[in-house]
Amino acid sequence: MAGTTELADLFREADDDWLAALLADRPDLARPVPQSLTALASRAGSRASASRALATSTAPEVTVLEAVVTLTASGGTTTLAALADALGGAAVAPVVERLRTRALLLGDDETLAAAPGVREAVGPTPLGLGPPLRALDVRADAGWPTTPSALRTVLADAPEGARRLLDALTWGPPVGTLGTELPPAARWLLDRHVLHRPNATEVVLPREVALAARGGLLARGLPVAPEISDAPLRRPDVVAAEVVAAAETVLRQLATLLDLWGEEPPAVLRGGGVAARDVKRLAALLEVSTTHAALVCELAGMLGLVGHVHDEESSRWAPTSAVDGWLDRSAPERWAELAAVWLRSSRVPWLAGTRTDRGALRAALDPELHRTWAAGLRQRCLRAVAAWPEGGAPSVAQVRGHLTWQTPRSVPPENTVAAVLAEASALGLLGADALGPPTRLLLDGAPTTEVAAALAALFPPEVGELVIQGDLTGIVPGRPTAELAALLDRAADVDSRGAALTVRFTADSLGRAITAGMTAEELLERLRAVSRAPLPQPLEYLVADVARRQRRVRVQPASAVLRTDDEAATLALLAEPALADLGLRRLSATVLAADVGPVTLYEALRRTGAAPLLEGPDGSPVAMATGRARAVRPVPLEGPPVESPVDTAAAVAAMRAGEERAAALLAGTAEAPSAADELEMLRTAAARGAHVRIVIAGEAGATQERLVRPLAVDGGRVRVLDTAREAELTVATHRIVSVSPA
Repeated sequence: MAGTTELADLFREADDDWLAALLADRPDLARPVPQSLTALASRAGSRASASRALATSTAPEVTVLEAVVTLTASGGTTTLAALADALGGAAVAPVVERLRTRALLLGDDETLAAAPGVREAVGPTPLGLGPPLRALDVRADAGWPTTPSALRTVLADAPEGARRLLDALTWGPPVGTLGTELPPAARWLLDRHVLHRPNATEVVLPREVALAARGGLLARGLPVAPEISDAPLRRPDVVAAEVVAAAETVLRQLATLLDLWGEEPPAVLRGGGVAARDVKRLAALLEVSTTHAALVCELAGMLGLVGHVHDEESSRWAPTSAVDGWLDRSAPERWAELAAVWLRSSRVPWLAGTRTDRGALRAALDPELHRTWAAGLRQRCLRAVAAWPEGGAPSVAQVRGHLTWQTPRSVPPENTVAAVLAEASALGLLGADALGPPTRLLLDGAPTTEVAAALAALFPPEVGELVIQGDLTGIVPGRPTAELAALLDRAADVDSRGAALTVRFTADSLGRAITAGMTAEELLERLRAVSRAPLPQPLEYLVADVARRQRRVRVQPASAVLRTDDEAATLALLAEPALADLGLRRLSATVLAADVGPVTLYEALRRTGAAPLLEGPDGSPVAMATGRARAVRPVPLEGPPVESPVDTAAAVAAMRAGEERAAALLAGTAEAPSAADELEMLRTAAARGAHVRIVIAGEAGATQERLVRPLAVDGGRVRVLDTAREAELTVATHRIVSVSPA
C-alpha cells in the first residue's frame, strides 16, 4: 500500500493542469487551500477525503478500487494484468487511468497500489468478501477448502439447504445472522470448515473460501455502463401535451396562492413556515393533495414571491413586490424561471408534513427544510431519465438503478427519488414520465430565454372565442387568450380543463364581475364579443337579475351616503347590530348617512352579506380594490450559500510556493519560520524522510530538544521517531515550541 510520501512525490512531479483538474474533481482538497503540495498529499491521503472521493465514484471505479485493495491485502502492489484477470478479463485500463487522475490509484501498470486512505474508506468487506482466515485467527492449513476443486469436493454430497446458504453468502454480504438455534445447513458447513462462527449469533464466509466459490474471480465482471432497460415510449405529442398542461396548471396554482395570501395572509408559525391548516385550506381551494399544496407554497418561496409582513400582533405570509412583475411576464417565461430555480434549489418540499426524529411536524416554508444535496440530486435524477431514448419513461426503480451505477456508495432512497420525479412531473419538466424538450435544454445549460421559447413552441394556438350554450355553460375549444382567460376568471366558474376549457356561468360568478365594477351592459357586451353565436336568453336574464339584486344597496361618497331601493331595506340596515358603530342616520326613506368613509362602510356592509355596490360621485359603479398585503422582501429559505468554485490555478501556484518555502526552511536557508511554517516543515520532513530538531514543552514548563524523523502529522498531533532513543512518540502540536533543520 502506497503512503503519503509517494502521493507527495506524485504531486510535486505533476504539471499544473493535472493538479488543477484534481482540485476541480475533488473540491474538498482545495477548501481551504493547503499551504503546500505536501499538505495537499496529507489531506488527499486521509480517510475522510478518500471517502468523499469514493462517494462520487462510478460503479466501475469502485469495483476496480476494491479489487486493488483485495489483491494487495497483504501489502505490496499488483499489476494491471492481474487486476484484469481477477475481474474476468475486463478492460480495466481506462478505469485505472481515470483513478490515477483522481489520485486514488498510484504506480504504473506493474506496481499498482491504492492511495493512502483508500483502504480504510473501502471498509472491511471489499467486493462483498469477508475477512481472510488469518484475520479470523484460523489456520489456513486446517482443512479449509480454499481452491475451487477442494470446495467442489466438499460440496459433492452437500444438502440443498447448505448449497443455498453458501450461494447467499458467496457474493456478499459475507456475514449471516443466526437465530436462537443453529440451522442444520449452517451446522453442515461449519463442520466442514466452509463457514466460521466468530460468535454465538453470526457465521462468516472467509475470504479464501468465498474466492474459491467464485471460481477465483473477485467480481462477476466490470459494470462498464449503466443498464438502460426497456421502458415505455411516449409519443412526442403526448409528452408535449402533458408538459404544457402541467406547466399551465402549476403557474395557475401559484397565481391562486398569491391572490389568496394577498387577501388573507396566513400566520407565520413560531418556528417559521405555514401552518398545516393553511396548507389544507390551499389544497381544498386548488383541489389537490396537501403534499402538492405544500409544493406550491415552496415554489412561491423559491421564487421569492412570498415574504413576511408584520403587525403589532403577529407576522404573516404575503406576496412580495416582485409579484407584479412576475405576473406581467408570459407563461413560458415564468415557467422557464420556475424550472431553473427549482432545479438549483436546496429546498426539499416533499418533507413538508413529515415528522422529525423528535416527532415535530415539518411545515411548508420551514426555514430548516433545506438540504445541501437536493440540487445535485434533482439534476442527477433528470439526467438519468435523459439517458433513455427520447420519449423513454423509466420507472422510479429504473432511475434509481441508473443512479446506483453513477455513485454506488451514495445511492438515494427510492422514496426520495420518487419524490423528486413527482415534483418534476408536477412542474412539467417531465411529461407522462418522459423528459420534455424544454428540460433537455435546461439540463444542457441553455439560457432561460431558449427554454421559454421551447415551451412556447409546444403551446397550442390561442383561441379568443367562446361557445355559450343554453344550459349556461361555455366551451373554449383550445387555449384561451389572456383577455378571454381574464374575463372568464372574473365572470365564470371552471368546470373542467383539458383539450377544451369548460366553464359555467352562475349567479355567484356573474356577481363577482359586477361587484368588481363591471356594469350589466358592459358584461353582456364583452360576452357577445367573444361568443360565436348570439347569447342565450337565460344568460341575459341572469345577468340582469344579478345586477338588479346587486344594486339594491348603493354607497356613494359623501362621507358616506348609503342609498337603498325601498324603505324596508333602509329600516333593516338601521336595525343591523353589526352596523351600530358606523353612525348611520336616516336622510330619507331610502337614503342613510354614515360617520365613516365610503370604503369602511362598503367593507362593513359586505361582512353583513348585503352585497353593496360602490359608486362614484356621478353614480357610476367603481371597482373596489381590496387592500392586499405586501411583504417588503422575500424570506431567505435556501440555507447557507453555496461556496463559489475555487480558483484552481491560483491554488496550485500557492501550494507550489509553499512547497518551495517549506524546502528552504528545512534546508535552513529561509528566514525565521512562523508557527504555520513549522507545521509545514514537519509535514515536508515526514514526506521526505528527513530529520529535524524540535523543542518540546513539558507539563511543568521545562523544555527539551530532540532530533527526530517525523512520521505523520494529523489531527493536531505529530508522530515522530526519536533517533537517539530509537523510540516513537506522539506529540501534540501545541507542545512543540520550535522546529529547525537538523
